[in-house]
Amino acid sequence: MKKKVTISQVAEQAGVSKTTISRFLNGQYGNMSTETKERIAAVIEELNYRPNRQAQALKSKRSYLIGVVVADISNMYSSLLLKGIGAVLEKNGYQMIIMDAANSVKQEHDLLEKLLDQGVEAIILQPSSRNAANYQFIQEYHVPLLLVDRQTEPAIWPLVTTNNQETVEEILRQALQKDYQKVVVVSEPLQDVTTREIRYQTVKEVTEKMGKAHELLEIKSTTNLKENVLAVLAQPEHSLLFASNGRVLMKLLTILIEEKVSIPQQIGITGFDDWNLTALVGPGITSIEQQSQQIGEVAAEKLVDFLKNAEELAQEMIVPSKIQWRNSI
Repeated sequence: MKKKVTISQVAEQAGVSKTTISRFLNGQYGNMSTETKERIAAVIEELNYRPNRQAQALKSKRSYLIGVVVADISNMYSSLLLKGIGAVLEKNGYQMIIMDAANSVKQEHDLLEKLLDQGVEAIILQPSSRNAANYQFIQEYHVPLLLVDRQTEPAIWPLVTTNNQETVEEILRQALQKDYQKVVVVSEPLQDVTTREIRYQTVKEVTEKMGKAHELLEIKSTTNLKENVLAVLAQPEHSLLFASNGRVLMKLLTILIEEKVSIPQQIGITGFDDWNLTALVGPGITSIEQQSQQIGEVAAEKLVDFLKNAEELAQEMIVPSKIQWRNSI
């Protein structure tokens, strides 16, 4: 059996102390020179050294574990978010424990309790509920909590999100200069998530200012979305569909394609998210592309800075979205 490489062997070959190796592994570089960091990294790779995280945790009384709970792991937003978080945490010597709440507040609560039982040092959460009371119990454990994507009410914890209001305003102002008389917002229930509410309220304000009509179609388990879309098409007004997220946008596009609806001649369509797929649909779909991976990176970087250097977390950190202008409006 191959003998495990020790931290002493790494230190000896790199020509530094065990303390320096430990500081390197924990991302605590201090005044460590670039040459020293590169030499240590080369030795670790050459020896295929794998630090014993359990031993480190016992010695330092730290777990180096970060819990990450997403609302729906099947959503492309979550996949890219996790990719961004994971890359930053790995680089800084932390391990990520991923949990999927499956859009269930109860399941989310159980998962959060399990993470706390495992001694995570912090939690990154895409909350399934907008009610801050559902997360108050975390404060009893004195574990830092950082939200991504969605804020709670009241806003207690720091948040990394995108500029929802600004991008919705911009895309609608451009679209409504054309011959649309109505904007139909298609969304999952607003009451569950603050970002959905923000996006709908922005549409409402912009349409009212520009003298256009607006309508809200909330998708529930009993909703026949195809029937509702066909009803919008049957109306005399030239309408613009606005999807509140990527899952809704894909559902709408599937219906329009199946029904051979001409976009944007019969109906316009736009919304969140892009994911590069909408460039391939119909005439190319104008959409708002959230920088999901970058949101994850920013969240992880800020949390690591807080844990290592006690740098205060801002209440709200914005990662701007990009509008991909195509031909669907």
